[in-house]
Amino acid sequence: MNEFQSDTDGSSTPASVLDAQVEALLERIATNRDRHCAQLRSATELQARDLLRSARKEALADVRAASARERKLAEQALQQAVATAALETRQRAQAATRTLLTVMWSAIDGVLEARWADAAHRKSWLEAAVHQANCLLSELSWRIEHGAGWPNEELGALRALSAGDERSPARTLELACDPSLRAGVRIRTAGACLDATPAGLLASRAEIESEFLAQYLSLGKPR
Repeated sequence: MNEFQSDTDGSSTPASVLDAQVEALLERIATNRDRHCAQLRSATELQARDLLRSARKEALADVRAASARERKLAEQALQQAVATAALETRQRAQAATRTLLTVMWSAIDGVLEARWADAAHRKSWLEAAVHQANCLLSELSWRIEHGAGWPNEELGALRALSAGDERSPARTLELACDPSLRAGVRIRTAGACLDATPAGLLASRAEIESEFLAQYLSLGKPR
């Protein structure tokens, strides 16, 4: 006996109720399977989207963190470069200053001796020394030490300059020759000495260097 019987129009029909139930069950299974597969696909796609979104967030966070690190490294590198450049500039400036001061100190003795050799400058030098002594030395007895070879007229001028005037008390003067003095004078009292020789004038080394540098730098400023 065949499973299916043909209708008069040639179509096939289930041979029995059992066959119809089996077919319906198969259709239900297929429908459930398709629905389950669709649910799985939907869940999988949703999970994939969540994973992708999370991955994008993590990737963006990593990019931002990497960018921040690179920016910080770049800033540190720039700061280091600026600090290095500033240090090198200071070192070059300090080296140039040392060279300049070395040249100044090697030349200044000769400059002072040259000024002392000029009569007009020598007169100004002595006047400044005596004026400072009048301000600083309270004793009325002076011993003025000078170099060798002074003309009598210059010794007389020094004595007259140091004696004071009618407004000041009389002063006792002693002129003493010190052959070691090549320029300037030393004015001594019982308790003090005003050294107006090159050695005395250059004793305040730091002050001289500071004043020299200030004058040197002012030459480059626009007037």
